[in-house]
Amino acid sequence: MISSTGGIGRLWLRGKIGFAILLTLLPLVAAPTLAQEMVSPRMQIGIGLLPAVIAANKRIASEPGTVLPVYLVYKNDRQLAEQLKPGLEKVDRIQQRQLEIESIALADLLASAPEPASAIFIAEALGDDVEPLIEFANRQKILLFSPFKGDVERGVAAGFRVTDKVLPLVNMTALKQSNIQLKAFFLRVAVKHE
Repeated sequence: MISSTGGIGRLWLRGKIGFAILLTLLPLVAAPTLAQEMVSPRMQIGIGLLPAVIAANKRIASEPGTVLPVYLVYKNDRQLAEQLKPGLEKVDRIQQRQLEIESIALADLLASAPEPASAIFIAEALGDDVEPLIEFANRQKILLFSPFKGDVERGVAAGFRVTDKVLPLVNMTALKQSNIQLKAFFLRVAVKHE
């Protein structure tokens, strides 16, 4: 027969050991959570929505290629862009194309010649510097996506609007200027800015 004192003592000891193990493992389990918290909810939503916007681009299906470049553009904070990569790396492929994700400074992107079937995600608020990026995306015919409020109204091709739910937001004029055609099913659910 187990005495009540011995049973309580063993339970107490097991609880202490379990608590010590939990404290030891907590930094390992909490580390990804803390990193994710440093990325704003709008950024997380944007990275989550970006693959659907890219998949809705008709050009991806019509252009040859096995790789789909996605540029995470920043002005000063490369670390922020790097923190967004794992969210996209989960996707791996869109329409049989391997995602090739690159964090790139705004100035470096503007001086480059990216592949035609690619996408740009604005990873850091650019303020007035978004204007040259909009012109660049239109000229290069690249899908430009921003999670920042007001950018779609300024000329960015796609983003999202949060009401009681998250809806894609597209700038119809910017899409026409970039010669980007999105699939009809996507446009039916998207909020359109003219």
